[in-house]
Amino acid sequence: MPTHETTYTAFTTETVLLLGQMIKLARIQRGMSEADLAVRADIARGVLQKIEKGNMDVPVGLFFQASTLVGLQLFETDDLERLQEHRSRIVEKIRIAREEG
Repeated sequence: MPTHETTYTAFTTETVLLLGQMIKLARIQRGMSEADLAVRADIARGVLQKIEKGNMDVPVGLFFQASTLVGLQLFETDDLERLQEHRSRIVEKIRIAREEG
């Protein structure tokens, strides 16, 4: 079975590189070592290094986990309830868009 390598746009690549560097900066500013953050995120230190380098092979959830643990706010809120409310509004908009489409 042939494998297909995904080609990302330059913008996507730059975005992931930026996120990785933002995670690294926040970690350093909080005085956390790579080992500290890796333990808190329940990942190998090598995986954290890949995250901080913007490696596209790392699951997106691990980027979000590391971001959260270093206090990096990626959305308008860092409150779980408000985030869930926002997601519910988006789900409703998707439902309406499907009905209209």
